[in-house]
Amino acid sequence: MSAEKKPVGVPSSSFAEVAGASPISEGSLTAVHSNYVPAQMEKHLEFIDFNSNGDLIVGASSLTTRYWSGSVWYYRKGVAEEDITNPEMCLTGLDLETGVLDGRFVQDKQMVLGLDSGGVVMVNLTKEQDGDRIIYYLEQQTAVVEHEDILTGLDVWEMDGSVATVGADQRLNIFSPSLALVHTFHPAHARFISSVACSTLPHILATASREGVVRVWDTRQARPARTVYRNETRPPSCITWSGEQEIVVGSSTGDLVVVDTRGKGKENLFEDQIFDREISRLRWSPDRSRLAVAEDDVKVGVVKVKEGQVEVEMVDSRHTDYVRGLAWSGSDTLWSAGWDHKVLSHQV
Repeated sequence: MSAEKKPVGVPSSSFAEVAGASPISEGSLTAVHSNYVPAQMEKHLEFIDFNSNGDLIVGASSLTTRYWSGSVWYYRKGVAEEDITNPEMCLTGLDLETGVLDGRFVQDKQMVLGLDSGGVVMVNLTKEQDGDRIIYYLEQQTAVVEHEDILTGLDVWEMDGSVATVGADQRLNIFSPSLALVHTFHPAHARFISSVACSTLPHILATASREGVVRVWDTRQARPARTVYRNETRPPSCITWSGEQEIVVGSSTGDLVVVDTRGKGKENLFEDQIFDREISRLRWSPDRSRLAVAEDDVKVGVVKVKEGQVEVEMVDSRHTDYVRGLAWSGSDTLWSAGWDHKVLSHQV
């Protein structure tokens, strides 16, 4: 799988530059609250993510109303923790016609969202100048729908922004950075696919399913999938890579398992029931020294994974409903978002 090459565009001169006027720097303009912001934020917060500048996005869904809807919200770096769920404090926001499962920055001003409709959509932060004011808004591209059921997992290759998704239709899809469909595998598993994780290596990814199986995929091969882990009594619910050869598996019963994908006789390097309920999210710190863990509970945990062993470093229970979003703003600061409509920071 290779990223699509885009032609390099030459920016055209503005009217002011042609006329000989001095260009206005963006820093001298006043950013104003966007008129495009939705009226309210849905209760159930599904994800949170930071870009390299420290700006953050929050995704929300309405899961208890007659129609499932969603929204995404963009906040500037430095926003107070208690202001992140206040629509008046955001830079801009966007209403969505469906609930949102997950979202990631692929560039500093570009995000990819996974939708309950089975689609993925690219959203860009754009701006327009009005005198000495500058107004930001989120521009949504046309959604790409290649699943026949809801999305159940989304991940991104950080090297180029390619996207992998899995759905309740047992399908695995891989998209280019422009969301052109590159590969599709169906059925990728015999039962519900619960998670997908992209490796730091190109073309390599892993999937987990309720049948109790974790598979590693190499999309360059004629037979791309091989099973590296199997446990039908405690099936995997969430996975993430730990280096190039190991995968951390979170189970439906709260276990964390470190799996060696090379299969040299001792595949399970570590296995212990650290948490009480199904693991729903795993997120590495920027330096990959710590792993944040969320379960189907109010708890947020942080563990260290070193030489195949897992050590619990912190557990926080301040949320009052399920935690769904995890993101790091630094190697020592974790943020969590939950169905209790709260965003909390955790110093580790």
